[in-house]
Amino acid sequence: MRFQRLCIAAIAIILCLLTWLPPAPAAEAKKPNFLFILGDDVTYNDLGCYGGKNVKTPAIDRLAREGMRFNRAYCAMSMCVPFRSELYTGLYPVRNGVAHNHTPAKDGTRSVCHYLRELNYRVGIAGKTHVKPKEVFPFDVIAGKLADEKVAQYMARDPEQPFCLFLCSQNGHPPWRNGDVSKIDRDAIEMPPVIHDNPPTRETFARYLAEVADLDREVGEILDMLEESGQLKNTLVMFSSEQGWDFGFGKWTNWDIGIHTALVARWPGRIKPGATTDALVQMADVVPTLIAAAGGDPAPLKLDGTSFLPVLTGQSDQHRRYVYGLHNNVPEGNPYPIRSIRDDRFHYLINLRHEESYHEKHLMNPAAAKRWDLAWWADMKHAAEQGDATAKRLMEKYHHRPAEELYLVDEDPWELNNLAADPKYAEAKLRLRTELQRWMKQQGDSGIAMDVLQNK
Repeated sequence: MRFQRLCIAAIAIILCLLTWLPPAPAAEAKKPNFLFILGDDVTYNDLGCYGGKNVKTPAIDRLAREGMRFNRAYCAMSMCVPFRSELYTGLYPVRNGVAHNHTPAKDGTRSVCHYLRELNYRVGIAGKTHVKPKEVFPFDVIAGKLADEKVAQYMARDPEQPFCLFLCSQNGHPPWRNGDVSKIDRDAIEMPPVIHDNPPTRETFARYLAEVADLDREVGEILDMLEESGQLKNTLVMFSSEQGWDFGFGKWTNWDIGIHTALVARWPGRIKPGATTDALVQMADVVPTLIAAAGGDPAPLKLDGTSFLPVLTGQSDQHRRYVYGLHNNVPEGNPYPIRSIRDDRFHYLINLRHEESYHEKHLMNPAAAKRWDLAWWADMKHAAEQGDATAKRLMEKYHHRPAEELYLVDEDPWELNNLAADPKYAEAKLRLRTELQRWMKQQGDSGIAMDVLQNK
């Protein structure tokens, strides 16, 4: 009887094994979409989520509440074409070839278009492009406004193929004609300490702030369009303000408000809402981050940037030890090469031709300076000539720069207190200078020679 029971049990087990089928392999997780919204010459701390008080930015602030705000995001060069070329290639300006404004990338350079298409993405752009040549940046170009039907159609064109879409506003860039300036109270504006406070300049600054508000309107419309598409939950959204404003001490400089950019990211289910991070990141890091988020491996590509995906997903609160910057003033002005480096405390700058006076062509040109959007410079100059102490100090800081500058940037965000001559910080200065020189050598950056040769 026992033998019979054992036989029956054995037969049952065999039948189960013969009839059992392994479960079908889990379907491959759907790759996320990427939506990158880019401002134009907007200083990061004019946004509400970064402490700005002069203009309301509810859409960008909401994006920050629903995602992560980066407190220490930087570009390598505070000019439009170099910024975008770094963002799209994952390479610093010298390596991608765009180390001067309005220049093309090196032939053979690859960009986000190539890398994500190899991962089966559609890669499009709408709005301001401002990069060349087409072979390096072969975007699907979408004509029209940033939140119109053509953009919505591009998102929905093939539900089975993920998209990467850059929506690039021109709001924030002179001549500041967009937005409703009547909503900006000139008298209530808290003028930054690096902009001379006078009535005409308040008027000009109000027009800039109106464009910041209009940028926020565009961001809100884009986010609404994404939600209406039904793809919000599977889309990593990033927003950057680009380099700083075009009022001096921002764009065309290596001071913090020039190269420091707003960076906000939202990814439902992956990024914790309301998160903030002090991790140092650079625009060159965006491409490898997108590649990693798409399931690819950026390591073999030998990019200058590295993926900060672990920061986005809360697995790490650190990324870089240093971020780097450079400025070559030509063709915008006289040769005046600057290099900079920042760690978690200090921002160090070398002015390689400090014995000369710095200037920009469009500001020094009397005819151009009569344009209302450049009048702030003429007004400051006039005030300095009339003996205004603040105007004289700002003009001196802008035109005549020391060989070295060192700032505790988190404590001194407007970088008004140069610590380079303080022996207390000599060790930190030497460490940063040594690392900056190493980076220049690694990049093939010849410093003065690169700036002067471009000017010939």
